Amino acid sequence: MTRVKVVTDSSSGLPKDLEKQHNITVVPIPIQIGNGSYKENVDLPVDEFYRLLDGETMPKTSSPSPGDFVETYSRLAGTAREIISIHVTAKGSGTCQSAQVAADSVSGKVKVHVYDSNTVSMGTGFLSIEAAKAALEGLTIDQIRERLDGLRDKIRAFVALPTLKYLQRSGRLSHGQAIFGSLLSIKPVIEVRDGLLEVVDRVRSYPKALERVAELAAGAVSKLPSRVAVMHGNSYDEAVKFADELKKRINITQLVIGEVGASLAVHGGPGMIGVVLLPK
Repeated sequence: MTRVKVVTDSSSGLPKDLEKQHNITVVPIPIQIGNGSYKENVDLPVDEFYRLLDGETMPKTSSPSPGDFVETYSRLAGTAREIISIHVTAKGSGTCQSAQVAADSVSGKVKVHVYDSNTVSMGTGFLSIEAAKAALEGLTIDQIRERLDGLRDKIRAFVALPTLKYLQRSGRLSHGQAIFGSLLSIKPVIEVRDGLLEVVDRVRSYPKALERVAELAAGAVSKLPSRVAVMHGNSYDEAVKFADELKKRINITQLVIGEVGASLAVHGGPGMIGVVLLPK
């Protein structure tokens, strides 16, 4: 029996190969579109999601239910003594709370430790990978949490959005703000700070927004060797070009290029590109 198993949620953006390589269990985020209910990365293909994204009914996301987590934890109970469940920032999602309710209800079967990543996307993914490596080394839960605590505050994340449309439709931006920004062709540059999304710059074109993200990313890690994830919204070729630009500016030790899941793309839309950095 394994001492510790790692669980995360699909908003982490973990590519399937890394999920399998590190034996990480991923609980899908629910996506509601009209009367249809889907599970992120399970029964909602990317092309279909983006087609529905521009439909009359705006897709909505929610946290996995406690029942979803109970099912996952119960299934792993026979293979691990303990579970560390690492999730998207609790300041923007109820996923940690839902996981904690489930953890309490399965306490007689297996000990579950819920860990708030205080970040999004591959920030959560990198922490999950690190936890899995630590578990393989035989570290205890306390030692794993200590390692994650030492990494969590180092994570930096920046995002460029080609349009304000989806932020407005998802309720993250007022209608007036969206119209004003669109009239001025404003492209926001967003940073995840202490678990919250903050606009750190506004520029007049999307290429300039990407350039600004590259500048901020390089400045955030200086010359430190860094793990880097470039996450995109149905825009793989542009993500590859952006990653090539980052290679000129950053000492990259691991590069991940991944698709932003529906749970985040619903706010940013197609074409969004973000970068997550974890310096050593």
